[in-house]
This record gives sequence, C-alpha cells and structure tokens, in this order.
Amino acid sequence: MSNVQILTTALTVPTAFLAVLMGVLLNNGRLGDIRDLVNRRVEDTKNLLEAKIDKVDAKIDNRAGELRILMEKNHSELLMKFSEMESPLSRIENERRIVQ
Repeated sequence: MSNVQILTTALTVPTAFLAVLMGVLLNNGRLGDIRDLVNRRVEDTKNLLEAKIDKVDAKIDNRAGELRILMEKNHSELLMKFSEMESPLSRIENERRIVQ
C-alpha cells in the first residue's frame, strides 16, 4: 500500500465515523425535543382534564346539596300530613271507644 492510500484511508474512516456520530447525536437531540413536546402536551391535557373533573365535582356537590334540601322539605311536609291525618283518626278511635 502506498502512502497516499494509507493517508486516504486514515482520513476517510474517521471523517465518516465523525459524520455518523454527529448524525446520531443530532437525532438524539431531536428525539429529546420530541419527548419534551409530548410530555408538555400530556401535562397540558392532564391539567385540562383535572380542571374539568373539578368543575363536574363542584356541579355534582351543588346538585346533591339541592337534592338534600328538597328531600328535607318533602320529609317535613310528609310529617305534617301524617300529623294532620293522625288527629281525625285519633278522634274517630276515641269516639269508637266511647260508644263501646
């Protein structure tokens, strides 16, 4: 082998190796950028979903409070109706006892 062939081989192989190494490093950096972008989008989506879930929870709690108030009102009305019904019934029972 002549000196020119040795010199050509000595310069070509490391240059090609450096070019491939630079390509790998640049692609690795781009993959890191893509990973960061995906992580950011996932985090944004997570925050959006958490906000929506909190909003729905607040609506459910509000509605549950309204239903609880309505149930208590209906319960009170039922108790009043029962007490109204009990008075005539007691009167009828007392009259029946007197007759017997």
